[in-house]
Amino acid sequence: MQGLLLKLSTLDADAESAVRVIAYFDSLLRDHVSVPTLLAATARLAQCPVGLLDAATGRRTRTSPRGAVDTPAEAPAQVRELSDGLGAVWMEREGPAHGLDEIVLERYAVAAEVTLERAAALARSGQDPALVELVLSAETDEAERARALRLLGFAPSAPLQALAIALPDRGLAAGLRAMGHQVRATRIGDTEAVLVATTLPRDLPEGSRVGIGPELPGARAAESWAGARTALRFTGPHDRVMRWSELGALALFADLPEPAVAGLADVRAMERLGEESLAAVRALCLAGSVRGAAATVHLHHSSMAARIARAESVLGFSLADAAGRLRAHLALALVRLRANLRSGTPA
Repeated sequence: MQGLLLKLSTLDADAESAVRVIAYFDSLLRDHVSVPTLLAATARLAQCPVGLLDAATGRRTRTSPRGAVDTPAEAPAQVRELSDGLGAVWMEREGPAHGLDEIVLERYAVAAEVTLERAAALARSGQDPALVELVLSAETDEAERARALRLLGFAPSAPLQALAIALPDRGLAAGLRAMGHQVRATRIGDTEAVLVATTLPRDLPEGSRVGIGPELPGARAAESWAGARTALRFTGPHDRVMRWSELGALALFADLPEPAVAGLADVRAMERLGEESLAAVRALCLAGSVRGAAATVHLHHSSMAARIARAESVLGFSLADAAGRLRAHLALALVRLRANLRSGTPA
């Protein structure tokens, strides 16, 4: 800190900005941010790409101000070495250096040292959120993923399932641990990412909206995570748990842009239904018959038939046969998908 104060005395007009830089990194350290978060925050502050070499893994990571992440083959010639052989950091500014670049780089290096040391300590206990991110990232190579899995206590060949839980999470990960499941979790954006080593029960603790990826070897955890995120996009107030394995052809619709989904006539018609009619259509699609649907929602079958008739008048097609119910089932799923696209549920 004494060295930094000496530097501040030479900055004159920029001294106040330099103090803010120091406070910015101090705040990141107080929040115990992960390595990826530190890189993203530094890139946003510096408004240029920044990089980090983690000597423990040999991995180089570069992040742009907009959050794009890549793994450069090698670091640039000019890097700031970290103490204790932890690695190195750098900034990649095009054109002349900014007046605060030296202070930003110095504070970035200090923060990187602390963050890497914390990550190493957490890794030794098998609880490092950054390791979970590494396992789930499609950009992680096979050797890195295998190492991260072992540090988390998983064998790379053992089956795993990834879960994507919409935040706020109502304690699903903790509930699974209480049920005896081996669980590792972290937050990725607006989603709780969970790795589970044992086969999940059909009935999960209620409350959270969750997408469940396919059960795959740990080495393919990124595929399970992608499936879990897709499944999450089809959850809703009445369909809080969705499994990738049960989506079937619905998964093909997951990447449609929101305007395309909103433009479908069946979706627009389904969104015009009142909650009572929606509940009747949903029950009919699940039960397959008016009498079965009436029993599900504890209505007389004549009352259910009247609600279905009102819904048909808005939808513009019959629900009396399997084809009509399939059409309604698809429209209901797309209504959930559109709602999640509009609310920003992660893709």
